[in-house]
Amino acid sequence: MKRLLLPFLFIAFSVNAQQKEIVDLKWKISDTLTYKTVMKDIMVPQEESKSEKQTDTLFGGKANDFFKKMQEQTANLKYETKLYPDKNGNIDIAMFLKADKTDTTETLFSGMAKMNGNVVLRGKVSTEGELLSFYYKSSQTNLIAILFELPKEPIKVGDEWSLKVDLISMDQNFVADTLYRKNKVRLEKIIEQNGDKIAVIKYDIEEYVSGDFGNGLMTMFAGESDKETYMKISHKATGLFSLNKGFWFEYDGIMEVDTNLSMMGMGGKKRTEFKLTPEK
Repeated sequence: MKRLLLPFLFIAFSVNAQQKEIVDLKWKISDTLTYKTVMKDIMVPQEESKSEKQTDTLFGGKANDFFKKMQEQTANLKYETKLYPDKNGNIDIAMFLKADKTDTTETLFSGMAKMNGNVVLRGKVSTEGELLSFYYKSSQTNLIAILFELPKEPIKVGDEWSLKVDLISMDQNFVADTLYRKNKVRLEKIIEQNGDKIAVIKYDIEEYVSGDFGNGLMTMFAGESDKETYMKISHKATGLFSLNKGFWFEYDGIMEVDTNLSMMGMGGKKRTEFKLTPEK
């Protein structure tokens, strides 16, 4: 009987020890680290709303087709992200549009990126993972935060923390009626892989707001006149962070936008897939 109990006691002891283990997530970047990067929009088929038809009419019936075609073009673009230490010991981050030699066509987005040295995202974090590049616009800082921000304090399995993100942005003409947000990142577990300790981190972020626009330009993009305008943005991801090497071994996430606010064919539902894999 004692022999039967021993394996179970050992497993219980190992799980308990892992739950109490304190780990410190830190970036350990001594040279340039390059990630193969996926940032791909996945369009969800849906019926064109009344407000989209009205907006399209204002622009000669071609606006929605133009913007949807542009979305299709950006869905096939390829990226790479580079992390490298700056002179103060912090980590600079730059995401580049990667040239596809097999595709000689140039889209509006790739043409604009080319003018900026193919840089589409830039930011800075400390080695502790604190977001330092507060000076960029929110669309940039949000992406840097969800991909590269780490908890500043040591943590153990089960601990939760939040990110510096504000995914939804409305102008001063919007009056909110209902709103909520959830901003949780959790250390799920610690695993051993090829002699390396890996922190498994789960992301669960969600923001929602509904209300009405007053007299402003955005009223032409609002939902049906008898319905409140709403927007919901969520981000769910799993990251595998190497405690020994100090970088993402893998990051895989989906951001979803659901809204009846139609910006010339950009309303409805949209999913964006994010993946980071170190180049060998």
